[in-house]
Amino acid sequence: MVKPLTFKGDKKTKKRKRVDVAEKFGDGEASASKEVAKLEDDEPAVEDDTWVTAEALGDVVGPVVFVLPSEPPTCIACDVNGSVFASPLESIINNDPSTAEPHDVRQVWVANRVAGTETFSFKGHHGK
Repeated sequence: MVKPLTFKGDKKTKKRKRVDVAEKFGDGEASASKEVAKLEDDEPAVEDDTWVTAEALGDVVGPVVFVLPSEPPTCIACDVNGSVFASPLESIINNDPSTAEPHDVRQVWVANRVAGTETFSFKGHHGK
């Protein structure tokens, strides 16, 4: 069996056995509340993984796409060499720029706030 890597100074994790109190002690009320909790949790959680428009300055952190007001809609992209260029958007609904999503990794920038200032730094997919 393959074991995960361990390093000097890593703390060992303690394994605990989980005991169901209702089964062990026969508490009927606890099992009834557990069934109600299970019924509520059975609904699948809907995850919203779409891109949203930044409405405030604090929203500009992490992955961003710069959509240019052009016809047809384009966005700013960069290649491996660090050259910045305008790239046409393919994932857009009814030519509405607020619904644009990147279709290429070159169109995604990572925004970070510069410590102690009100400015941002933007890096492309290669960290430049």
